[in-house]
Amino acid sequence: MTNQTSPKTILILAANPQNTTRLRLEEEIREIDEGLRRANQRHQYKLEQKLAVRSRDFYRAILDYKPSIVHFCGHGVGQEGIVLEDDTGKSAVVPTDALASMFKLFATKGVECVILNACYSEVQATAISQYVNYVLGMNKAVGDKAALAFSVAFYDGLAAGYEVEEAHELGCSQMMSFLEHETPVLKKKPLIDSEIDSEENPDLTAFKDFIPPNPYQGLAAFGEEDADFFFGQENFVHKLVESTNQQPLVGVIGPSGSGKSSVVFAGLIPKLRQEGNWLIEIFKPGKDPFLPLAFALVRQLEPEAGETHKMREAMGLASDFQQGRITVQQVISQILERNPGKRLLLVADQFEELYTLCPVKEERERFADELLTAISQENITLIFTLRADFYGYVLSYRPFRDALETYTPKLLSSMKREELQQAIELPAQKLDVQLEDQLTERILDDVGQEPGNLPLLEFALTRLWEKQKHRTLTHSAYDEIGGVKKAIANHAEQVYQKLTETEKQQAQRIFLQLVRPGEGTEDTRRVATREEVGDENWNLVSYLAGHQARLVVTGRHQRDLTPLPPSLPLPNPLY
Repeated sequence: MTNQTSPKTILILAANPQNTTRLRLEEEIREIDEGLRRANQRHQYKLEQKLAVRSRDFYRAILDYKPSIVHFCGHGVGQEGIVLEDDTGKSAVVPTDALASMFKLFATKGVECVILNACYSEVQATAISQYVNYVLGMNKAVGDKAALAFSVAFYDGLAAGYEVEEAHELGCSQMMSFLEHETPVLKKKPLIDSEIDSEENPDLTAFKDFIPPNPYQGLAAFGEEDADFFFGQENFVHKLVESTNQQPLVGVIGPSGSGKSSVVFAGLIPKLRQEGNWLIEIFKPGKDPFLPLAFALVRQLEPEAGETHKMREAMGLASDFQQGRITVQQVISQILERNPGKRLLLVADQFEELYTLCPVKEERERFADELLTAISQENITLIFTLRADFYGYVLSYRPFRDALETYTPKLLSSMKREELQQAIELPAQKLDVQLEDQLTERILDDVGQEPGNLPLLEFALTRLWEKQKHRTLTHSAYDEIGGVKKAIANHAEQVYQKLTETEKQQAQRIFLQLVRPGEGTEDTRRVATREEVGDENWNLVSYLAGHQARLVVTGRHQRDLTPLPPSLPLPNPLY
């Protein structure tokens, strides 16, 4: 692994879920980084890292960074797999066959070596080594200090020009004082590739039926981390990039469920990141619009500060905005002065929240005034996404209407048939999964041209993906889920019918709290706090938000929840 002209990427993926023993992962990463920096061959390697890794983070990070070496540090559970995190920060086991199947693909994309610095990970190392040249695993439980010593010495060896076998020996030598020097085992890819024999490898019998990580987003918007699987909106994104570079105000307006947030997060923002001169912050107005705006600006003012400090500063800054003691324009000027040569992009997502959640007209207008004044200076662009049925609310305020006459919004409508075809087929192709003949055409016929059907399509594809056979999406599975039009209703009904009578009544009350009836507009979602829902109902909320149900989304700190998109009806029993 020497004599490389361009640096090889070492990607460290770490997970230490809340309900597991605490590990010294940050120290391990820091020590590896310091070792690489002082090594003679340091120019041959660069280090990337991702913490609190979930299953989708695992493969997305490999897609993003294209590493030569993948290093996992965390917990292992023997035959079952390795332990990552779920959306709530708790344990989520990734099976052995899942890991091997992923690395079968990634081995063809440049992954040469995998290190599993986790207890009892020899099983996974054996499976992955069918495809990857070198894989290191642990044949028993390994102590935290011993694991750290091994990692540091292993990478010190690589950075000194050692081959993998020599670096492995060096790492093992540093574990002798812990009496664990025989724990790390090195597996090598067979010289002759062959199909896996399930009789010789009983732990790998599930390979053929393994389902790769799901590239579709169900009821959620595509995020920046999902850009590799976002297809079909390239033309709109191109125009959006042009407008963002030329205008201080860009509106993205479309019907509910048309993909407004997705084109910004997974389309526009990754393109701007590539330009290299943008500072990017995202917020939703909410019921107190100055607070999320202030928090977004504080993240740029004090990027190194802790979250608690940032929140305190944001609360004070929001109060200053409301009282007129300081303006948004002044704060943005300060940010730009500290970052010469940079431009600031503020994304106000779901701007209709300003009208559905903020009850005071004077505060809404003051907020709009502050934003419009702020974008009168150079090097700032404000993008807002807005449901089309709320466009009249924006136009009813004269200063905002005047601004939009100058800077015409981008209108997002239904995707063309060929664009929908790309959104269906290309994410699957990227993970080496195919659709049966004529299945795409059948799905497209069911989707039609209604913009609000886009979330229905994504949810149906998500369910279809879960029922694939031998890396193929089938007509029979599509029939089973109910097609595009019935997939969500069938799924929600199945979830509901599994509840007890008491839980069904609780679910009805929970969902009623998540809907705000429209007045001249469609009904809208609302965020409900944990206090509103009640701690006694939160176990049910966790179930409804879990992988098997996915009918609501809980906030990052488990303090609030949001329902599925407003364009999608809940099954009748939930009303």
